[in-house]
Amino acid sequence: MCVWTPGSAEPAQLIDLAKKAVVAETLGKPLPAPMTQTSVKPVFVTIERNGVVLGCRGSLHARTSQLEQEVILNARAAARHDPRYKPLSAKDLKGILVTVTLIDRLETINDVSQLTPKDGLVLQSGDKFGVVLPWEGKDPKVRLEWAYRKAGVRVGAPVSLQRMAAERYRG
Repeated sequence: MCVWTPGSAEPAQLIDLAKKAVVAETLGKPLPAPMTQTSVKPVFVTIERNGVVLGCRGSLHARTSQLEQEVILNARAAARHDPRYKPLSAKDLKGILVTVTLIDRLETINDVSQLTPKDGLVLQSGDKFGVVLPWEGKDPKVRLEWAYRKAGVRVGAPVSLQRMAAERYRG
């Protein structure tokens, strides 16, 4: 679990920042740089409405030097640059739910039966990755099939597996 220290971004602030970045990207507006500078972690941002995913982008490794910039980068990408979904339009913004997933660590596992619903799953085969975020599905075997599919790897092919320990904030 993340421990929030004085001067760090609170979960509600991260959700608010992600929503502002989604709106700014969708409407083609600039977003002022955040004032705080929290230690960076890898981040995924998911946008959904009525239980339907509209976009999700992130990385297993931080690409910026501060957490707030990482949230902005991935929120903007989720809004208009996820190749699996159409770019959001102004009318899509009504009623969206944004989830910010902060990755604490990845741990090698040998069997998906070790996973709980609060764990994410990372499957790797060569340079291909399949990432299933925490709380995506409950059955570990189904989550493994999803990871194979996301990686574009034949089910049953040799892979390495990692448990993703992460904090998930929705709003």
